[in-house]
Amino acid sequence: MIRALNIFRINLLIVLAVCVSACASGPVPADHINDPFEQANRQVHEFNKLVDVVALRPVAAIYGTTIPEELRDIIDNSANNLALPGHALNHLLQGGISDALEITARFLLNSTVGLAGLFDPATNVGLFENNTDFGETLGTWGFAEGPYIELPLLGASTVRGTVGIVVDFAIDPLRYVIPSPEREYLFLLKGMDVVGDRHAYSDLVDVLLYESTDSYASQRLTYLQNKRRNLQGETIVEDLEDPYAFD
Repeated sequence: MIRALNIFRINLLIVLAVCVSACASGPVPADHINDPFEQANRQVHEFNKLVDVVALRPVAAIYGTTIPEELRDIIDNSANNLALPGHALNHLLQGGISDALEITARFLLNSTVGLAGLFDPATNVGLFENNTDFGETLGTWGFAEGPYIELPLLGASTVRGTVGIVVDFAIDPLRYVIPSPEREYLFLLKGMDVVGDRHAYSDLVDVLLYESTDSYASQRLTYLQNKRRNLQGETIVEDLEDPYAFD
């Protein structure tokens, strides 16, 4: 059974790589919008907004008012810490040896001195987060971002970014270290972190989704610009306050 699952994962990665390689490569102008699926994307966008109105936004408001800030910080620290091995692996695949080493050092320090990631002593000693993903790894390898896609529940993406999401899930080192059923608790922690982020960035998200004349176009432009800046190493401080900066 395990061998069959591993074969399936390998075949999945091959298929996804072929799909991405079908996209034309080359630099993309900063203001270029490739959205041939706009009609379908807008329908998904309206669905995502409905989910936000009915579930995510009210749950995030309750979360923010009932959960003490100290506990919210612990949840955020834990979720972020568990994501670090994946970031380190992608930095390594991108040829960023120093970034991979820094992320690894941050993970080891927070996992030990920080009590399994509950606290963040690494930041105090100058080891900061430098998030990345397999979508950006593909970008450094020369694969084009492909058409823009809005995914149900997951939000803004591209063909390259969507492949990255799937591959990141498949190659996450902790998935092979943490046994089941403990591994399933990671999804609960990630879900709580998403709710926490929705609360933390509530003002920005509300402006983007509910005060913009065209929330779909605004989200699309914000996502694409931030992703392109990240890939070119041009991320600025203001981007770090954007909830879509590292989607």
